[in-house]
This record gives sequence, structure tokens and C-alpha cells, in this order.
Amino acid sequence: MGKKEVNRNIYLSHWDAIRYWQAPFIDAYFDLNDLRGGNIHMTVFDYKARRRKKGYRIHCCTLDVPAKYLCHDERTGIHVVAPALAYLQVVSDLDEHERILLGKLLCAYPDGMYSEPLVTVKELLVCAEEMKWHRGRKKALNALKYVKDGCNSPREALIHMLLSLPHALGGANLQDLVMNYEIRVAPGLLAPGESGVYYADYALPEEKILIEFNSRTYHSSREAREADERRARILQLNGYDVYSLTTEQVEDPVELQRVVDEISHVRLGRRRRIRARRFWEMRLRLQALLTDRPPSAEVAGDVDRYMAYCDEREARLEWERHSVMGLFLGPIRWGFAKWKWNRDMLRRVAAEVRQSLAVGRQLGERIYRRSYPARSVPIGAPG
Repeated sequence: MGKKEVNRNIYLSHWDAIRYWQAPFIDAYFDLNDLRGGNIHMTVFDYKARRRKKGYRIHCCTLDVPAKYLCHDERTGIHVVAPALAYLQVVSDLDEHERILLGKLLCAYPDGMYSEPLVTVKELLVCAEEMKWHRGRKKALNALKYVKDGCNSPREALIHMLLSLPHALGGANLQDLVMNYEIRVAPGLLAPGESGVYYADYALPEEKILIEFNSRTYHSSREAREADERRARILQLNGYDVYSLTTEQVEDPVELQRVVDEISHVRLGRRRRIRARRFWEMRLRLQALLTDRPPSAEVAGDVDRYMAYCDEREARLEWERHSVMGLFLGPIRWGFAKWKWNRDMLRRVAAEVRQSLAVGRQLGERIYRRSYPARSVPIGAPG
């Protein structure tokens, strides 16, 4: 038996590999510069190939890595790990929701519907299963249970998480929800020139339920509204139930839950039951992913604008806490009020309600602050 060939190459890896492969929409939710920690991450697969260099972080992997996960760009001469292995390397840096979201973005369509994705869910699963004893393997396998192919935008991926994740992860538990589901309509229902092929944003194919997301941009166009109304009528004639979601409904936990109840409780006949004590904590984390954005560099550099941003953010978080903790009648209804996170958050929300009543302010109403003292201006000064 011949001696195994030693791989002395140094491979671009971790978050630098994610950046190299230009994962679709990655900058929408992940700050790669912050995650990289100011270093360029490289991986070697032989202990003797390790070295120290300022600005670089060298990782050493002694596992037997299949050659298909080690790539070489002949044009630039760069050695880089494959996207599937890069995902396995970085999942330990993220929480449960971020792992799922990153998986969805890696499997997204980069250039419109049905363009070639960077990697598929099946390829991510195969890599995680093959790389036994890898540090991020268990976390990757747990996250990939909820990752789906077919994402077409970062917002679409996050809304899919809100609707499809189980209650234990803060989702609405609409399992088997498919993104960008293709529907072919009978020719007799079509107007001249129509193709008869429609794509639903989200679908439960077995139950013939479609969910369409209409963004704020959609509402600004009368033509788009009329076209979508016609499309909904055609799909209903083909036996589908069509539900509509707006940006305002998605960002409002109570309104989103009303739509989910209409689908899950009224249409599917499922019972409202919460068995996960972490539901409210996980739901707030999802809400933060959806609505919480860092300020732009322009805002962060202006003291007054930054303080206004902080005021608005604090008011929104206060309102979101109150809304989420009231979902499904809150943890008290299901016997989870004694768990530490639930107990502490219920106390915080109650204190915020008392404070708002004491000062005559509504929950979520902004408190304006200034970086400079207010100057009194005399009125009607004598001439």
C-alpha cells in the first residue's frame, strides 16, 4: 500500500471562503467583516504546513477531507474550501436561527428564479454526514433539518423561517412549506398571451394552500395589484386557497399570528397548543432578525440622528416585547411562567406597562432626546 500524499496547500476557509464564493444576499443579514474578526482565515490539512503571519488566522484540520471539498482556482491560483465545507466551519459562530438562515442563503437562486445555486441542501447534508468528528457537524445537521432550496431573496428566506419553523424555534409550525412553488393552470382559464405558469411565494402543496407576500413596493403599483388580484382568482378557480401577507403584517407579531391562525386553525383544523417553553424567547429572536438593523455609517456619525435612531429602536423593541409575550395568551396560559427567561420577560413587560401608564405614554411611542439642552425663546419681548 503506497504512502498517502501529503497536502501542504493553504486553503482560504471559514467566512473568507463564504465571501470568496459570493453567497447570494449574504450581506443582508451577516456582517462578514465583523465575523472574520479582522483576520483572513486559512486552513491547512497537514500540521507541518502551519505558520504564523500577521493578519491571518491559520486553522489546522487533521481529518480526512474528500478532494471534492478542496478547490483550486486555476485562474487566480487560490486554493479555497468548497461552500459545503465552509458552512460546516462557520456554523459554530452562529445561533440556531442564523445557522438556518445562512443555509437558506447558500442554497438561494443567485440570479433569479431557477438559476444555478451555489450549493443545494442535499450537498450540505452529504458534506456534514461525510465529515465525521468535524467541530460543527452536529450543529449543521440540526440546522439543515429546516433549510430548504429555492430562496429568491433574503426577506423571503426569513419569512419562510417565521412560517415554517416549529414552535420550539419560534416559528408558526407550518411544516412542509415550499418556496417558489410552480403551478400550471389549465389553458381555458387564461387570457390571450398568458403562459399559464405561476410561481407562489409559499405553498403547502398537499393542502393546496398558497401564501403570497406583497411588499411595500407592490402596494405602490396599481397595475401590480390588479395583476395579482386576477392571478389569485385564476388560482382559486384551480382549487387553491390564496392568502396574502403584507410587509406590515409580517413585521407585526399579532397580525402575522392572525393570518397563521386562519390557515392553521380555521383552514387545517389544527389545535392551538404550545408545548415549547422557549417559544416566546425564540419568537423575539426571529423578530430581531426581521426588523432590527444596525444604523448606517452616515447615521452613526451624527450624534443627533444616532440618538433618534436609538429612540425609535427602543420604542419598537418595547412594542415587540409586549406583542410577542401576548401571543397564544402568553406563557402563563401554558404553564411556562416559572421558567427563568419567561418570568423575567413577563416582569419586564409589566414594568414597562406600568411606566407608560404613569407618564401617559402609549407602548411603542418614541421618547425624543437631544444631545444639546433646549433653549427657551422669549415670546412677546417688549420693544
